[in-house]
Amino acid sequence: MRNLFGTDGIRGIANKYPMTTDTCFNLAKALTTKFSNTNSLVIIGKDTRISGSMFEHAFASAFSSLGINVKLIGICPTPAISILTKSMQADFGIMISASHNPFADNGIKIFNNLGLKLTDQDEEQIENIMSQQNICDECNEYSEIIGEKIGSIEYSSENLQLYYIDKIKNSFSFDQTDTSKIKIALDLSNGSFSKIAPQLFRYFGFDIISQYESPNGININEKCGVTNPQTISDMTLTNNADLGIAFDGDGDRLLMCDTHGRFLDGDHILAILAESSDLLPTEIVSTIMSNFGFEQYLKKKNIKLIRTQVGDRYISEYMLRSDSAFFGGEPSGHIIIKQHAPTGDGLFAALSVLNYLIKSGKKISDLYNIFKPYPVVSRNIKVSDKNILSKISSQINFYKNMLLNRGKLIVRASGTEPLIRISAEGEDQSELESIVSDIAKIIQEAQ
Repeated sequence: MRNLFGTDGIRGIANKYPMTTDTCFNLAKALTTKFSNTNSLVIIGKDTRISGSMFEHAFASAFSSLGINVKLIGICPTPAISILTKSMQADFGIMISASHNPFADNGIKIFNNLGLKLTDQDEEQIENIMSQQNICDECNEYSEIIGEKIGSIEYSSENLQLYYIDKIKNSFSFDQTDTSKIKIALDLSNGSFSKIAPQLFRYFGFDIISQYESPNGININEKCGVTNPQTISDMTLTNNADLGIAFDGDGDRLLMCDTHGRFLDGDHILAILAESSDLLPTEIVSTIMSNFGFEQYLKKKNIKLIRTQVGDRYISEYMLRSDSAFFGGEPSGHIIIKQHAPTGDGLFAALSVLNYLIKSGKKISDLYNIFKPYPVVSRNIKVSDKNILSKISSQINFYKNMLLNRGKLIVRASGTEPLIRISAEGEDQSELESIVSDIAKIIQEAQ
């Protein structure tokens, strides 16, 4: 069982356990024990939260004291850490971010030397190492790391961010005669893409209107970004844009909308990528949350939908083993394109969709109905103890059986927030609303 790690790394309120500087030191020591090799290098990035610098310096000090050299990237998107960790042959990379969460939260995402997020087994081993560590100075097994053995700390933000930017630039060859005709509304979420994304869209020649690009440490995701979809819809409509794109705080997720302000989630984006691909994928990887309508669309194209548990790292793990899965992602907007990176990159995914629109001569509004999704009713219930689900499993199973072969019901604990997430999918909207309402009441009464 993992106690520290959730769906996507470690996450919580900054400066409150487990998101403390003490955790950074103990985690650094455990990671060094498990992963460190002769390269002795770690890459560290962060999003725009006020607490990011606190954790960045805590990790830098910890790794340096353990003899590991540190390169600090500063504010950057999560996919940049994945890409740089692999390209620089670092022992591992760390992204300090709570993604779409409010600014008061923060988190730790860890990548191995291949740029992949850690497996469940890795995380369990790290937690075991941390539980066995003796942190008293007299027992410090690293006490011999003195003098020239102490790791260096280098601020490498400009050069390494340019590496990521150049990788994006070199992946697309747009004709500015085409791109200048496309007006895009951008919601940067006051996050990691606030500077990079507008710069790259302008470099390619797109006509952009960008907002929420002035991070101040406490406004990340505030009434903007992927978890506030109405914002990008309103921006698109107000500015008469051809489409809208919203990112989350660390740039690994995106949401798109068409010129009418209608939303296209991760399933829609994967469907478009499948339509556009020259690679003829026979598999696309998503999660249990993916819509049945999307699965039916793929069947017509002789593409099998592989479902994993929730979390983009599980998708990435499957794609690594498959020779025919080139695209994967979650309805929430994590889109993994294998040729680019083993983790979600909202910017690369958005440009890939735009590349298809230009080549095909289609508008994104033409693709809004690329498949017919089943109705979905979702609700989040705040709880003090996420283990409450074990107490009401029989009641939940009763409702699951009601939808058997006609839809699906997912009731799960959030891996990133103190929430129980309820999602019902089927053909009858009113039935779904009733089921979700009943389960919400059961959860609330069980607390």
